[in-house]
Amino acid sequence: MAREEIAVGLDIGTTKVCTVVGHGDADGKITITGIGLVPSRGMRKGVVIDVEDTVAAVRESVERARHMAGYDFRSVAVGVTGDHIQSSNLRGTITVAGEDGIISTADVERVLQAAALDVPREREIIHSLPRYFAVDGQRGVRRPVGMRGRRLEVESHIVTGTASFLQNVVQCVEGADLKVGSLVLEPIATSEAVATSDERDLGVALIDIGGGTSDIAVFVEGSIAFSGVISVGGNHVTRDISIGLRTPFDIAERLKIERGVASPSLIAHGEALEVMTAGSGERLRLPRAVLGEIIEARMSELFEMAREMLGDARLLNRLPAGIVLTGGGALLPGALDLAGEIFQAPARLGKPQNVSGWSEQVDSPQFATAVGLLRFALHKNIQPGNLPVGALATSGPAIYLTSNKSVPSTTPPADFQRRVWGVPNPDEEDETSLPLGDGLGPAPKAGGTAVVEGEAKPSDDQLAAGRTPFDHENSTKAVADATNKQPENELDRARRERDTYFYEDEQQRESKPPATFWQKALHKFREIIGFEEN
Repeated sequence: MAREEIAVGLDIGTTKVCTVVGHGDADGKITITGIGLVPSRGMRKGVVIDVEDTVAAVRESVERARHMAGYDFRSVAVGVTGDHIQSSNLRGTITVAGEDGIISTADVERVLQAAALDVPREREIIHSLPRYFAVDGQRGVRRPVGMRGRRLEVESHIVTGTASFLQNVVQCVEGADLKVGSLVLEPIATSEAVATSDERDLGVALIDIGGGTSDIAVFVEGSIAFSGVISVGGNHVTRDISIGLRTPFDIAERLKIERGVASPSLIAHGEALEVMTAGSGERLRLPRAVLGEIIEARMSELFEMAREMLGDARLLNRLPAGIVLTGGGALLPGALDLAGEIFQAPARLGKPQNVSGWSEQVDSPQFATAVGLLRFALHKNIQPGNLPVGALATSGPAIYLTSNKSVPSTTPPADFQRRVWGVPNPDEEDETSLPLGDGLGPAPKAGGTAVVEGEAKPSDDQLAAGRTPFDHENSTKAVADATNKQPENELDRARRERDTYFYEDEQQRESKPPATFWQKALHKFREIIGFEEN
């Protein structure tokens, strides 16, 4: 099998590490060829707490998947979660660069960059997913590439995480001799496996109940509107059982799986169970309803927290398709009824859909995230800005945010560039894995920018085509002109265009002063430092 046909999803959870290998066809159906499932060690609530244990679990899971699939692989799409994850819907605006006014893929990438300009430097960008585009004020555009217009706007769903926590995940994956093709927020990946396009159009909320956390993703009118993480999961239910019944954690887990229900009303009157107490080993006979009451209390808290989160986001009344429950916690009998009662909406169980091969092995909510990560990795050939809004923009060159600092040498400073980690690595054949947050982008390709003594110079191909390194999609520095003035980089250009897009033409842009106090201050600062807007 050709290497480019293979994709791998790696779900590193609190209770399990799952690797799923497969390939897809033109109709979107994926074929599972390998699965590796092992207990998780070293993770808690989506955060690495023991590097060695996590690396060992990842390596074991991957080796099992390789053995089952019968071929090797290195690049994987890795799921991330945790209460350090934050998301928001931000807007960006640019002026279309082409003289003919035709919107290009490069324009789409620039407007996505503009939407993420205000993300703090201490946070890594995991996703920048367009919700909708607007061309010259006309909202609701789904595929702007190829359209004519002067002003391009976007509302983008930006997901970020704490850099150190994400770096630890990358370190563990690379420690297992793997390459991180992309980091993907787990509820977004899970939605790819269990939510239908009709549900996304109507409005649906996905709740993935994992071991250490519960992840939420909401889709409205076909695009993602909200994502978040709750620090309550299945392990909290087990812990409550362990404390309430005074029994060891492993016995409490077995009781939850074999005898647990999320509603005591499902238990027949008079049913009992035997519980071994911690320490003394004494066996106590208790009503099974006690176990149900403990589970119901914690599950109700989880759903109430999710309901409050969606209420704060003003999304509760925009979910006619209801709730999709997935993850291991969704398997508790009565969980669907409890969720439907609290949300006052229909609820269903989410399992991986449109899967063949070893489909029976992954036909459970527990595998939804891993299968979703696999499907995410298979989307790498979709061009951003030329796909339905809400679909995953995962292809082409990775989106980078360039700082306003010049590069004094061939080694850029740590904050020179920022990768959007939800975009697969653009250089699949490059065996060099870079640590998270190092600021380095991919090496220049043939026909790209040549760097000599710290200065970016155009290649022969670019000069022949009348292009500069700034025109190249992976360029990090424009060519300084004959006066050696400071070149304008991507960040400066995006900010300038965002500040001045409302002027009707270039003459007005030069003649009219900035409209606000901050724009006036910025304009004055640029005059002081001799910055020229071309």
